Amino acid sequence: MALRAALRNKCGLIGLLSQQSSCSSHGRVYVSPVLVAQRRNNSTSPKIKVDYDKGTGVAVIHMQSPPVNSLSLDFLTEFCIGVEKLEMDKSCRGVIITSSQPKVFSAGLDIMEMYGKTPERCGEFWKAVQEMWLKLYSSNMVTIAAINGSSPAGGCLMSLACDYRIMADNPRYSIGLNETQLGIVAPFWFKDTMANTVGHRTTELALELGLLYNPSEALKIGLVDQLVPEDQVLPTATQTMTKWLAIPDHARQITKSMMRKPTIDKLTSNREADIHNFVSFITKDSIQKSLRMYLEMLKKRKS
Repeated sequence: MALRAALRNKCGLIGLLSQQSSCSSHGRVYVSPVLVAQRRNNSTSPKIKVDYDKGTGVAVIHMQSPPVNSLSLDFLTEFCIGVEKLEMDKSCRGVIITSSQPKVFSAGLDIMEMYGKTPERCGEFWKAVQEMWLKLYSSNMVTIAAINGSSPAGGCLMSLACDYRIMADNPRYSIGLNETQLGIVAPFWFKDTMANTVGHRTTELALELGLLYNPSEALKIGLVDQLVPEDQVLPTATQTMTKWLAIPDHARQITKSMMRKPTIDKLTSNREADIHNFVSFITKDSIQKSLRMYLEMLKKRKS
């Protein structure tokens, strides 16, 4: 499969994006107009599975979109609806995100959502990406990424939006924002999210060079918080969740909002311009040519 080839060669899929429908960093998230409109486009094949234990107040979201959990419009829509439902259930206090696919957490944005598509479709896709980021980054729930495989580009962004990241200690896996390898520029809120996590200089080097890090490198720079054996990723996330939930919700939520609100506000206040910039960029002939060459390269590697 072309996507698997991309993952093996550390190219990953694209993970850029920019925009979102408004979402409060305090209080429960409302059902956004974007999601209401996108429900009509949602695939009938479930791309996520949600296991919610009301006894503990913790849900586990299993991403199950073969082969590599690429972030298509259908996937993003279903994922956002799943998170939104949990957010609106006041008994749910924490969410663990992991993958049901072997060797991969998420390979990032689906390149086919950006190649050969109309500006309208590109804009709709961009909104869905932003919906995903804002729902996670501003969530009142404790969010833990149980990274049990490679997580380039958009997969890395999803992980960065969580409160805590636990990764499988397997040197074959990689994580990072590698957009420049494909001739793509990560938007400002990608940059801000990473800089908030690992610092300005490390982010500058990582984004300019499109670096992907193995687990030990990722731990060293603070891109992930903990490494464990592969079969212990989910159990460790479950144990870690109990420590986070021991903190009074209101104190943790207010502190989280205080730390993240400036980044969230920066995106929401520039929402329309950000959508326009993305659509203008991705539909340029030169960018479409670059994406076409990338797809042709993947086909050759497959054959």
